[in-house]
Amino acid sequence: MQVSFQRTSPLVPLPLYQTAGSIAFDIAVLEEKTLEASEIYLFSTGLIIQVPKGYGLILANRSSSAKKKLTLINGIGIIDQDYCGPKDELYLAVKNIGETIYKVQVGERLAQGFFIPIERVEFIEKAIDVKNSRGGFGSTG
Repeated sequence: MQVSFQRTSPLVPLPLYQTAGSIAFDIAVLEEKTLEASEIYLFSTGLIIQVPKGYGLILANRSSSAKKKLTLINGIGIIDQDYCGPKDELYLAVKNIGETIYKVQVGERLAQGFFIPIERVEFIEKAIDVKNSRGGFGSTG
């Protein structure tokens, strides 16, 4: 599948799969910033990605971010297929969850993205006829 994208600057690193078996491509940031402990910052990626029709784009933490004590503050990012206008750049809201400062470098890969097929559903309100309950929230431990 081919995906169109635009860079807001020639300095923006290309989104790349790091290995032949990678299911997600890495997304780097376009700016340097020293994050204090518990600080949240909205990083520019310089990427505008045209999500193909019938797909959504999921932005997630990289496993190396945990070692750096960094996390995407919203857990994951969900990018809709109609978020691709000239001002619809991808941003990463990153929090330093460590107890010391961390210096983010230009071009540092802080997130990863992957495409998922989507299907809209129609919700129908009606009584659900199920005899046995699993036991409620947290019932499986």
